[in-house]
Amino acid sequence: MMEEVDRISQLPGHITEKILSCLPIKDAVRTSILSTKWRYKWSSVPQLVFDDQCTSTGGVPSLLSSLQENLVKIIDEVLLLHTGPIQLFKLSHKKFCALSNIDHWILHLSRVSVKAIVLNIWKGQYYKIPTSLFNCHDLIILELSCSVMKIPSTFEGFKNLQTLYLFRVKLSSDELEALISRCPLLKRLKLRKLEEIKQINVKAGNLEWLEFEGALQDVAFGVMNHLKSVKIDSFDHIDNRCGLGYANSSNLHKLFRNLPKIQSLKLGNHSLKYLAIGNVPQTLPNELVHLKFLFTCLDFNSVEEILTVMCLIRSSPQLKHLDFQNRVRDQQTTGIWTMADFREDHRACCLERVQVVSMGGISGSEPELEFIKFLLISSQNLQKMTIRPNSTSEEGKLLRELLRSPRASAQAEVIFL
Repeated sequence: MMEEVDRISQLPGHITEKILSCLPIKDAVRTSILSTKWRYKWSSVPQLVFDDQCTSTGGVPSLLSSLQENLVKIIDEVLLLHTGPIQLFKLSHKKFCALSNIDHWILHLSRVSVKAIVLNIWKGQYYKIPTSLFNCHDLIILELSCSVMKIPSTFEGFKNLQTLYLFRVKLSSDELEALISRCPLLKRLKLRKLEEIKQINVKAGNLEWLEFEGALQDVAFGVMNHLKSVKIDSFDHIDNRCGLGYANSSNLHKLFRNLPKIQSLKLGNHSLKYLAIGNVPQTLPNELVHLKFLFTCLDFNSVEEILTVMCLIRSSPQLKHLDFQNRVRDQQTTGIWTMADFREDHRACCLERVQVVSMGGISGSEPELEFIKFLLISSQNLQKMTIRPNSTSEEGKLLRELLRSPRASAQAEVIFL
């Protein structure tokens, strides 16, 4: 009788590594029981992910203390037995509280040239980042949440870091700016709900993608010749007196004066209200010649916000896709501005290339209809306009109004969702 060939053990090393990398770390370790040849194959897996799949309760809820102990034991043993480089260390267990054990793990990682660290702390107190993290000189990706960060005076920077994501991280504005400026290869930056950050000055010459979400009062950029995508979500109700709201200044001008290559711009929540502070110009001094996509969340009753949107449109000759979301749930018909205000203006608007327009949360108020009519009469190459009414809209009346509206584009299609 012929002995069966153990084909899986004969697989090339890179194939075996790929298989193990696709498994949860718990299952990768379990492959050690397959045969003597597989006993330590898992120990060279380059990606170590410790999440909810690491601990099994068998359908019975575990006590938090036993879960903590179990996960700590798993991580300790994996790091102790691991051989070879570590490309990713990710700790993201939703029931795991911050413990001093994390300090030991980061110290170990700082000695093995780790490429990516992701620490998502979901429970308990904020985790105080140890100084050993700043010795991980080979980091390419760093993601931290619910942490306290103090930048050491000896920190010279993450010279290889390309992605930085901070969520609910406590640090000062000066420390944040120092951290960003000392990452010369930084390409992707995401800052969410940094509680102590009200003002930020971003200086990162190679940055390509930026997302900022939080209590925005003042934001400025250094020269950003590579920045292509910007998303800003300001959740605070902006006071007209905050930021640069004085007679001879403009938040709009300040924000965009150093963004010559931006292609996608998303302004959520109260961001547009922040940009509307100050003297809104007819056009920006430096055109956004590469901008193709614009999303704004706005109050259609606000003349200042409408004028700010118009300035962005006029300054963007390559716009192809416009997306507007109504920020105010129940619009009131105020009649504060009408289509007549823009009849002459539409000829100077840069809407020649716009092909797609989306409108969300539309209730059918007069200001909304006036704006939609303006877009229809100004967009010569419009192919599709999608309107998503809110629950209080009178869809029939809204539809009749738009069907009667003149359109600059013969092929323009209006779709209600």
